[in-house]
Amino acid sequence: MPKLFRWLLTCTLLLLFHWPVSAEQRVIRGPYEIHYTAISSTLIPASVAAKHGLVRSGNRIITNIAIRTQDISVAATITGTAENILNQLHPLDFLEVIEQDTIYYLAEQIINEKDLIRYNIQIHPVGSEETYELAFQRQYF
Repeated sequence: MPKLFRWLLTCTLLLLFHWPVSAEQRVIRGPYEIHYTAISSTLIPASVAAKHGLVRSGNRIITNIAIRTQDISVAATITGTAENILNQLHPLDFLEVIEQDTIYYLAEQIINEKDLIRYNIQIHPVGSEETYELAFQRQYF
């Protein structure tokens, strides 16, 4: 299991007991299992953040998307926005991370204290004719 995946899974499990909402979630869209999470960038080890050019800060969130089918990671084109409580839209610029046989997509966004962020993400898996919508929201305290 790749280091980044293990680390994200560990953080997700820790956050499940810390936040009142689930930190990591999964949805099924067609033949694809889409895993998604949005966590504070301060939870990412400094070495991992530096390796991927991520900024660690109390006001930054990292959104992570992974697509799988039949236990195989799937590459995709991912676009989306994060909208705050002031209805300001911020485009999400996803970075593809490949570690061994695993593919992840990471995006950063800046938040304000006690912000409610609504995510609207479009996922187009390579080889698919479909584009799948993923919408969720997170309240940050």
